[in-house]
Amino acid sequence: MRRFLTILLAAFALTSWAAAQEQFTVSVAAPKGITDGNTASVLVSNLRQALVLNDAASDNSRYVLSSAVSVLSKDVTATAPPRYITDIEVSLFIIDSVSGEYLSQTSLTAKGIASNDKASLLDAVKKVKARDPGLRRLISQARDAYNQKNQQL
Repeated sequence: MRRFLTILLAAFALTSWAAAQEQFTVSVAAPKGITDGNTASVLVSNLRQALVLNDAASDNSRYVLSSAVSVLSKDVTATAPPRYITDIEVSLFIIDSVSGEYLSQTSLTAKGIASNDKASLLDAVKKVKARDPGLRRLISQARDAYNQKNQQL
């Protein structure tokens, strides 16, 4: 009987400890710097896929993956037909929405080429891939900061 109660108490303690360990999850905010809805949804989709691949996705979380897109340059080729080339920088931040603390940040660059300006921006955004090592590192650093913060509590 004593052994049974000990095992039951240990199982209860382990279950309580596991439930107290909150899993690190991140939601994706709408990107800043993009006015076209289709281009913005492509970026959000790629970022959400990166979170899913790294086991950190959530629709509603305390931690938010924010992005800001800056156009570095726009050029038009001197060929017939003309091609539009757009260089962008995508700045990414994982932020604790309660405290405002930045857990990690990075920036990625991409180049898009298309037959018009809007399509070249879309092409550049499509090149921000979910399996990018920079995105993986961003999520890993945020997870490490989250775990370190929880160990201190």
